[in-house]
Amino acid sequence: MTKTNKQIIRLLRNCLHILIVLLCAIKTAGPAWSADNAHEATDPESKPQTEPAGKPSIRAIRVEVGPDIDGKLDEGLWKNAPAAGPLWQYDPLAGVEMTERTEFRVVYDDHNIYIGVWCYDSEPEKINARVMQRDNRSIYSDDYLYMAFDTFHDQRNGYIFVVNPNGARYDQIVSNNIFLNANWDGVWQAAGSIDDEGWKAELSIPFKSLSFDPNSEIWGFNISRSIARKVERGRWTGAQPHLHTYHVSQGGDIIGLSGLKQGLGIEVSPYLLGRLTRNGETNMTGDFGTDARYRITPNLSATLSYNTDFAEAEVDQRQLNFTRFPLFFPERRAFFLEDSGVFEYGGLSVSGGSRGLSRPVIPFFTRRIGRDNDGATVPIMVAGKMAGRVGKYNMGITDAVLEDHNGLGMQNVFAGRISRDIWEQSSVGMLSTIGDPNSENENYVAGPDLRFRTADFLNGNVLEANFFALGSRTDGPLSDNGFSYGTSIAYPNNLISANAQYIEVSDAFDPALGFVRRKDVRGYYTYFSVNPRPSRPAWLRQYHVTYTTEHFTDRSNSLETAEHRITPLWLELNSGDDIFFSYTREFDGPDEDFTILEDLTIPAGEYWWNQYRVGIDFASRRKVSGELNASYGDFYMGDRWRMGSEVAYYPWKRLGLSMDYAYNHVSFPNGVADAHIAAGRTLINFTTNLTWAHLVQYDSLSDSVGYNSRLIWEYRPGSKFYGVFNQNYLAENLTFTLRETEVTLKVGAIFRF
Repeated sequence: MTKTNKQIIRLLRNCLHILIVLLCAIKTAGPAWSADNAHEATDPESKPQTEPAGKPSIRAIRVEVGPDIDGKLDEGLWKNAPAAGPLWQYDPLAGVEMTERTEFRVVYDDHNIYIGVWCYDSEPEKINARVMQRDNRSIYSDDYLYMAFDTFHDQRNGYIFVVNPNGARYDQIVSNNIFLNANWDGVWQAAGSIDDEGWKAELSIPFKSLSFDPNSEIWGFNISRSIARKVERGRWTGAQPHLHTYHVSQGGDIIGLSGLKQGLGIEVSPYLLGRLTRNGETNMTGDFGTDARYRITPNLSATLSYNTDFAEAEVDQRQLNFTRFPLFFPERRAFFLEDSGVFEYGGLSVSGGSRGLSRPVIPFFTRRIGRDNDGATVPIMVAGKMAGRVGKYNMGITDAVLEDHNGLGMQNVFAGRISRDIWEQSSVGMLSTIGDPNSENENYVAGPDLRFRTADFLNGNVLEANFFALGSRTDGPLSDNGFSYGTSIAYPNNLISANAQYIEVSDAFDPALGFVRRKDVRGYYTYFSVNPRPSRPAWLRQYHVTYTTEHFTDRSNSLETAEHRITPLWLELNSGDDIFFSYTREFDGPDEDFTILEDLTIPAGEYWWNQYRVGIDFASRRKVSGELNASYGDFYMGDRWRMGSEVAYYPWKRLGLSMDYAYNHVSFPNGVADAHIAAGRTLINFTTNLTWAHLVQYDSLSDSVGYNSRLIWEYRPGSKFYGVFNQNYLAENLTFTLRETEVTLKVGAIFRF
């Protein structure tokens, strides 16, 4: 028996011992901690209250003049509106009333809908409120409120608004109950305050920011609250851990809305820009452009963008590649991200908490528009987009004209998507793209897809399934046709979660406006997880035991790559910390030599290796939080060990500091290589509408340091000023040599009619 096999047997034996101990602990602890004994522990004389059956509703009250948005909630109009509540826990105890009381009220006038929320707290001095910046995901580390509006009451699509005690804002759009687009920036206001009773939140959302049916008096609505120090979460309705507040199909109702108006539905957003670049020589340029949006119907809008500029977009996060396949960098430009949910296709984006093969095929990837094959920017002269809904149909169309680059002349690219709602939460549709921005050839891609989803499978569980089929054609000197198709099924629930996926890609499949990581392959993926919530020990909230497989073969069924991952120990603690350990066995069979880390060559052949990984994730609710992980094992014909760390520090709500660092050491018979990648971030919050962000990135492969500074001022709702400063340095022998500098000032405004 080989040394490696002995290690595997020893590992599995130890994992089995751990599982036996955990199972014994569950068995000896008696029945799970129910709602009854939870309340007995805190108040022996009280009768526990659990979430009632049916969906609740709240009546909105019309007022002549809305409240001042200051987070105080002391106007008389709030007292005259009916209150709704309480909220029911979905974590840790499903269906039990939250330990702190929550009430909310809804009023509206001719222009806005207003939400007032009273978050009572017996220990207000312990409320977490550190984030002030808009659209900062760290808001989920604070106490926060999460609100979902289903404005068409179709139980499929909606708007998400998140606010914390500082009045920091985060917003999203949800499509088909699954797909979340966090890059939608709605025009709305919010404020929060902390007092002796707890904290309060006040929101003002203009009707012009929303699509809705003006003839309907009912909107779907749900609200959830998180109490950070208790790691406790609850919502108004649908308080089950396998459901999410953005599942608008589970929401209650806002009733009594009447006479709502959206105006003319016209929105104009011009900008002015000045830019200085220095790379051997200094250049100064100025430019202008505009976006114009027209709401054709209450739920269908058209946008025209002239001289589109993306100076305000975040820079890409650096990555290291230890494979022979290309890396994926996500879209970060707002024009393409807005309304992007309508282009979700075949369940391939792996969003909304689903699992599967990591982006095996994306038929329409907007990053192909405005960037060439080397990643350089290609100016967009004019871009048009139409997106929205007409009855049961969802549609999206994007068309862009690119300036001449690489001698190709002006290029025109097009993408279209249409789907129809069927059954309760399912759809069937079609996607098509035309054009190749980086070649003189014409390229066409088209294909149908089917999505199925229900939340009533086996007594209230979720079941999802997807199918897609795509064909591509390239017209040119090397004309060719290709195809790709696949299917998946998922059971993403609390106690048991499972998923399976299959995909096939031909060698000639070429979506010029998409992303394909591998061709001439068949991909297989399975995932299975058991996730009990034991009543003992007291410090343990939930543990997970998972098994994942991922296999790729060529289309002759010869194995190319494989991965088996067992996670026998993944503990979620009541403190909010996570501890995990996993074992991975991988295979790669390259047909030809390839190079990693610039100078380590891996010869063609067949390789199996083992990796062991352990880590701890510290609860983000703390002032200092982060993650530590390390792994060690074989790697091709040598070995590899790596260490990763993340740390975040919020000493004050106006200052946030964070740092990421990863170190890799690879040892082969033909050489040894080290790789370092690091990023440091500083966030200064002057107000909730004025922030200054700094990012420094370094990687040892390019021996370069990049610095990005972004000053963002929302000087009035929807209108922003950006000051962006970028520098790149060559870092060698402990010296820094400046290579390029770019300074951009951009001011934009929004006018709505």
